Amino acid sequence: IDELVMPKFKAGAAAWHPRTETTELLVNLMEAWTDVLPTSSKNIFLQTTVLPKLKAEVDAWSPKTDVVPLHAWIHPWLPWLSNELEEVYPVIRYKIGVALQEWHPSDSSAATILGPWAKVFKPMHMEALLARCVLPKLAMALQEMAINPANQVVEPFKWVVAWVGVAPLHQLAAIFNREFFPRWIQVLFQWLTGRPDYEEVTRWYLNWKSLFPEQLAADESIKQHFTRALDMMNNVVAGAQIVGNYVQPGAAENLNYLKVTQEREAKGPAANSSVKQLAKESVAAKPKVTVADAMYDSTVSFKEALEQLAEENGYLFLPKAGRQESGKQVYTFGKVSVYMDNRLVYAQQEGAWKPIALDDLVAKAKKK
Repeated sequence: IDELVMPKFKAGAAAWHPRTETTELLVNLMEAWTDVLPTSSKNIFLQTTVLPKLKAEVDAWSPKTDVVPLHAWIHPWLPWLSNELEEVYPVIRYKIGVALQEWHPSDSSAATILGPWAKVFKPMHMEALLARCVLPKLAMALQEMAINPANQVVEPFKWVVAWVGVAPLHQLAAIFNREFFPRWIQVLFQWLTGRPDYEEVTRWYLNWKSLFPEQLAADESIKQHFTRALDMMNNVVAGAQIVGNYVQPGAAENLNYLKVTQEREAKGPAANSSVKQLAKESVAAKPKVTVADAMYDSTVSFKEALEQLAEENGYLFLPKAGRQESGKQVYTFGKVSVYMDNRLVYAQQEGAWKPIALDDLVAKAKKK
């Protein structure tokens, strides 16, 4: 075989150009003879004839200008050269990385080029390439996309989900958890506090949920966001109050997530009972802090302490949407409007905002 067959293989390989249809011809020849050729003869041919040509072609390959996809003439050799081709993968990743420097997420060609390599490159190498060259741009596109129920543009969202199947799901989920859902939840919160058309809200929720590909929608962190949003909607319809400390424009407070506390009035005994139970569970789950602690300990949240004071006395403590005083968020303590500044509580008294003692605040709330 070495004397009669292998010279013909080498002669055929001399006319072989990896980026042309001759690759298919040579691969078909290898497949036809693979069980006949001695392993040693086959390995020598692959190592001394095929691999050097592939390396030379990869060195000359340009992801910007070459019209023949790289995987079309590299992947057919994986059954015989999977280990040896590891030598050319760093060159491929480097060239793709350079090309991606000028890439914009609206250009789908990057996913087309990288997609076939998702299961060929080792996971650590693929994730590193994506984290360096792709994911920051996807995150920026999602960050710059306004979330506007009245006039929603979804193209940047589609640019990101187009990478499902190329980028690992945990990397894509992390982008949505960081750049999309906090703003999406806040828009929903603001919408629900403005007496919306609940059917319209439900359609908006379902439409967004349908935009997530099945694999991404099944991610646990993504499911948790949709569950949280649905709980918010159900609690509002059931008559529960939504309480949240969202940073309004110009406010300097930290953003905290939504929580359900107490019932709205006149929603029936059964609804009130379930909502009260939710409120009790919410309060019980929080670490106990007191206003006395908060007054003198900077590590204790003064707002949380004031919130618990309201709960202990049976009052709601809610942010007033869009209301600020001296650059601070205005809250309602029962029916008393208050804001906090430098660990002091200010309330409206005699037409002006004045500091108020906490005992006086509770007493004032009782009179309302």
